[in-house]
Amino acid sequence: MARNEHLAVIMLDPFPKNEEFEIWPRHITIVPWFPCDDEAQLDETLRKVADKHQQFNVKAGKLEQWGKKEKYDVQIINDSGKLHQLHWDIFHSLEKNGFPIHQKDFLREKFKPHIALRNRLQRGEPYPLGKDIEITSFTLVKQIRLKKSGRMIKALVRDYQLK
Repeated sequence: MARNEHLAVIMLDPFPKNEEFEIWPRHITIVPWFPCDDEAQLDETLRKVADKHQQFNVKAGKLEQWGKKEKYDVQIINDSGKLHQLHWDIFHSLEKNGFPIHQKDFLREKFKPHIALRNRLQRGEPYPLGKDIEITSFTLVKQIRLKKSGRMIKALVRDYQLK
């Protein structure tokens, strides 16, 4: 038995579509996991959002450690506001169209864009402080959580190009 979930991210490292993976490449999560029972409606919703946003740049910020018991290395993303606007638009559009986000603790005004660099499964290299990172698209990721093993298998579904 499996549970299907999706999320929207900005992929920072090239990765092939539909190839399954468990350990994340570098990315910025825009909205966390949400269920989907209508792929066509989800695609239409995300296309409309992408069509309203232009490409933009963010800057690589400082390194921080997050977490209580287990420490996670993250790199903060300095945003002039355009990433927050994209986050809000995707979040609001998904919720309005029947795709409720599971964990809303760090959304809206609590959204703190970052790149996860290290946890118990992954190790990624940070960007140099202040480096411009070009945002040209966002990506829909599908995850299948295998109930017996608890493994979370992910695959990139589709990129949504910004104008």
